[in-house]
Amino acid sequence: MTKKKSNTRAKREVDFELAAKIVLVLTVIGILVSTVLIFTPPISGEEYAELGLLTYNASEDKYEAENYPTNLLYDNTEGVSENISLYILLGNHYERAKFFEVRLKIGLQSVLINQDVYGTNDTTYFHEAHWKQKVLAVGEQWTPSSETEFKFQFTSAILDKLGTSSTGYKIIFELWEWNNQLDDFSYSGVHVYVTSVKLVFV
Repeated sequence: MTKKKSNTRAKREVDFELAAKIVLVLTVIGILVSTVLIFTPPISGEEYAELGLLTYNASEDKYEAENYPTNLLYDNTEGVSENISLYILLGNHYERAKFFEVRLKIGLQSVLINQDVYGTNDTTYFHEAHWKQKVLAVGEQWTPSSETEFKFQFTSAILDKLGTSSTGYKIIFELWEWNNQLDDFSYSGVHVYVTSVKLVFV
């Protein structure tokens, strides 16, 4: 996992208790916030996983649930877009430690992602270089920081796979949990995504 250089100005912490409550409320009722869907499957008892998506406001030195990317400049000559930086908030509210993997995928605006359906290699581009793994103890949160930052670009490889789209793309984050029976990760049903992300070709 790549960390920022030590001379990078420290980012001020947010009120994570308040942020967690806000994310949880939005998660449970499945509200569409701006261009981001924050969703968690219905809670069974008191056990659940929490996944939120934030941006960093440099002018106010804080993380926030707004100002998500919408229109990105894409350099046709270089075959890359401008950088995108998004931060996750991950929480373990199970009664046991959990090994999680957050998978970043890119899909067309029309791709279906829900509690039961995840992005496949046929329907989405797997940004595997940016997948993150984390073991969380009971009640532990992985809060926004350089460690939870996803910094990436749209590339020619993505466009070759998905094609250009006038309606835009989805930037998808799926939460997978380690399954001992499968000896592999399995989809938890928890996901967040930024939708209607459009490329401006220059």
